[in-house]
Amino acid sequence: MNVILPTVITAGLFDSLNPCAISVALLFIALLFTLKKDRPFILKIGFFYIISVYLIYYLIGLGLLKAFSLFGATHFITKIAAIVTIIFGLLNIKEYYFPHAPIKLRMTHDARFKISEWAYKASIPATVVMGILVGIFEFPCSGSVYFAIVSLLASKVTYLTGALYLLLYNIMFVLPLVLIFVFATNRVVTEKMINWQERQGRKMHLILAGLMISLGTIMLLLYF
Repeated sequence: MNVILPTVITAGLFDSLNPCAISVALLFIALLFTLKKDRPFILKIGFFYIISVYLIYYLIGLGLLKAFSLFGATHFITKIAAIVTIIFGLLNIKEYYFPHAPIKLRMTHDARFKISEWAYKASIPATVVMGILVGIFEFPCSGSVYFAIVSLLASKVTYLTGALYLLLYNIMFVLPLVLIFVFATNRVVTEKMINWQERQGRKMHLILAGLMISLGTIMLLLYF
């Protein structure tokens, strides 16, 4: 039985729940409301934002996949990726119980400031740049899941097949962003979603922790 497809879909969906991407999208929409932008404009901006995040995350995946394929020792890399994923899972548990501890799985203050600079411009070119920056800066939040999936693909399928799987993975990854921009273009809904995210956002770290530890453990069992 081919378990790669359901693994890719499930991991992509769980990766999409990372608090970094969701909080940035909600705050961006709130900013657009503050700047008196209407719903059609927000949807248009949202389209370019999501496409930019999708493309940069996909390109990161392709780069990793190519690097793993060229390196050759894909089974060894997969073992390392599995261990790293478990470690990040434990760090996500730390984020829930000890959010003020020194090691943090979140965007740095400088990264958030740089993103906000582009967000305030509220133009399509600025949104594209912002989406690229978000795709890069949010990688520490849950990038270990992506790293693990890419290493798994490198060890199991050809580069071309892996690239196709990454297309699907990243569709799952941006799916919540699509839903956020569709439903949050109502200001009241946006405010409720921001309040919910502030109250429940930390619980997402536990969800991610469960996925990371499970994924890492399964990969170790497959290769040891």
